[in-house]
Amino acid sequence: MAKYKFSKTDGGPIDQNKAKTWMKKYDDKHPDGIRAYFFGSDIIRKIIDNPEAVGMRIYFSYGDEDKLQTVLIGAREDGTNIWPTGEGKDMPAGGTVADMGLPCPPYC
Repeated sequence: MAKYKFSKTDGGPIDQNKAKTWMKKYDDKHPDGIRAYFFGSDIIRKIIDNPEAVGMRIYFSYGDEDKLQTVLIGAREDGTNIWPTGEGKDMPAGGTVADMGLPCPPYC
């Protein structure tokens, strides 16, 4: 078992200029790459509204065509992921795992 506990208060705001500097550094290193993904509030709420969720992890991954993807999944206080129970992408029990975000570019 992990020696840490996740909390709904983990994370926090940062200065706008710092965010822009960090984003520019990434863009400079990956000028032709994906810069971001957009996710609608419905799927985000579906993940974090799980009663066991104190937050969400965003995993970086490579999709079927070896393009950068993200995988969103709820996380419990003890740090474990909340996977769906059973087979399929959206089961009524357990959690929801999401992708299908809109990449930037072209959705910038």
